[in-house]
Amino acid sequence: MTKKAKIISVLSVVALIIAAKGLLSSRKAQIANDILPSDQTMLVPVVKAKKGELQNRIPFLAQILSDKSITLSTKLAGYVEKVMVEESQKVKKGDVLVKIDAIELRSNIGALESTLRAQKNDFVISKNIYDRNKKLLKVGGLAKEKLDISLGTLKMKRAIVQNTEEKISQLKHQLSYLQIVAPFDGEIDTLFLHEGDLAASGKPILAMSNRKKKLIFSYSPTRNSQIKKEQDVFMDAEQIGYVKSIYTTSKNGLISAEIALNKVIDYPVGSSVNISVLSQDAKGCLLPSDTVLHKKEGTYVMEYKEGRFSPLKVTIEMQSDHNILLTPCPKASVAQASEVKLATLPAHNKVEVTEAHNE
Repeated sequence: MTKKAKIISVLSVVALIIAAKGLLSSRKAQIANDILPSDQTMLVPVVKAKKGELQNRIPFLAQILSDKSITLSTKLAGYVEKVMVEESQKVKKGDVLVKIDAIELRSNIGALESTLRAQKNDFVISKNIYDRNKKLLKVGGLAKEKLDISLGTLKMKRAIVQNTEEKISQLKHQLSYLQIVAPFDGEIDTLFLHEGDLAASGKPILAMSNRKKKLIFSYSPTRNSQIKKEQDVFMDAEQIGYVKSIYTTSKNGLISAEIALNKVIDYPVGSSVNISVLSQDAKGCLLPSDTVLHKKEGTYVMEYKEGRFSPLKVTIEMQSDHNILLTPCPKASVAQASEVKLATLPAHNKVEVTEAHNE
């Protein structure tokens, strides 16, 4: 045998040895991954799939606010004469809430009314003079220029009377500013001033709101696609309202949404409550979440048929904390256990099943 032939023979043997080693390693790995049959009896709960509805709800912390609130003040400065209401008192539209001292304003009105009476007397005298001058002009006893002068005086006296009447009317209207009345049915929230305090123009005297409440919650822009108008809102598993509007301006980088309530919430304004927004709702085949086995090849449930478990590949359409909605719907019972236990079921020859409850 030539030297070249010997080298080729040696290389061939080495190649065969390497190939055999690789095959042996591969087989060992396969055997290690395979689930070995076991004669030990295993107790496994099984559950039947059922038709139902699955909901995904996103939790939030919401604040209770008044649907309408307002602070009331006076246009005219004055001392608070009388506070007619108390905090938390319910009021009707038009009820008088606070009276401001009106002595100075009434005094000014009284003085103008006295002036008006004198001005009206002057007007009557001027009218009589004008009427007399017209008669004298007709009989030739008066020059035309004097009649024109008396007419001018009459018009001036009439303008003075009208000006004073307008001032009195304005002051009487200002009297309404000294009585703070409720602009709508509601409840007194806060009294800022009390009897004897000086009520400055534009300074809040009291705050009130209507008795209707709303909820406001905020969320990050990354969750924007999950929150939409008309979504149902729940509190303590009870539907309490819906997302009425999503505000177009953000606060502290968060988007805010308003909830319109259709249930009475017995919490004071300013309180915070836990709510959840229904983001997804679907009907179909339901199973508990702990019936699923995740593998590289896909997602499976373990069907129990003819005394043995076998994997059924499924697609999870929707998932909540406790349940899944999947297709296809298993016709046989499926195992309910940890994924480690589910993975070993096909290798067990002795399995005892018990009925579990799918709630």
